[in-house]
Amino acid sequence: MMKRSLLKSIAIACLLYAPFTFSQNSDIDETEKKPIKVGVKAGFSLGNLTDGNDNIYTKEYESKSGMDVGVQVTFSINDLISIQTEINYTDRGGTRKGMQPAPSDELSGMLNQFLPLIGMPLVTDQNPLYADFDSEFDIDYIEVPVLVQFGWGDDLRFHIEAGPYIGYMLCATQKTMGNSEFYYDEAGTNEVVVPNPYFDPTNPANGPQFVPIGAQDLTADTDITDDLRTINFGGIIGLGLSKNISDKSSLFLNARGSYGFTAIQFDETFGQSHIGGVVFSLGYAYALD
Repeated sequence: MMKRSLLKSIAIACLLYAPFTFSQNSDIDETEKKPIKVGVKAGFSLGNLTDGNDNIYTKEYESKSGMDVGVQVTFSINDLISIQTEINYTDRGGTRKGMQPAPSDELSGMLNQFLPLIGMPLVTDQNPLYADFDSEFDIDYIEVPVLVQFGWGDDLRFHIEAGPYIGYMLCATQKTMGNSEFYYDEAGTNEVVVPNPYFDPTNPANGPQFVPIGAQDLTADTDITDDLRTINFGGIIGLGLSKNISDKSSLFLNARGSYGFTAIQFDETFGQSHIGGVVFSLGYAYALD
């Protein structure tokens, strides 16, 4: 909660400060105005999903690596302050391994026909089946940040940056991998069994009344785009270093972190995850006349 409040405060401050700096810049003599820089960049991202409610569907997710590419335009206000706008494609998400709620719609429908007869609760979204497998959320966004940068130096320049961003989700996929038995409990102690079609109470040699279903292949790619909110709003903080390679050209390195203020799921049953990550980028910028 502290992290979210800090990013919100930074984002609001940047939005309030940007118009003021632009207004001051209007009084600068034309000969003193700084050039506009355009740039391209590519980088490596570590996306993650966080849910403070310890939801069974979203807990224990770890960072997922991906790519981050984009274009940017930087407006210099003075020697210290710049405003930078960007359009970025970024790959977010998370991974989870081990016992977790399992995709089992067909199996659940079959089990729910006889579970009440043996005094067991129905399988529902709130009371799912569990299995031991790997799961990965892969969520692609177009993100548009507006950042305030404070920089020092000329030929070699260091800067810090902060500001809000808005993200538009392009697609989202849940990838599952592995083979596993199904269980009624997260600890994996109560294995799912089904009625034995060969059971004959008059002939015990045909086996018990219920038998395990055996390990099932859980490998699948499931489109979950409609289950998640399309728009995500958040904040960014970061730092960077640039080096001039000519009168108008420079190379730069960036490291930044982001956090989404909006929970991405529509249905709170499946969690209230916030998406964010850390991005490391290398880019090239060119100063326009």
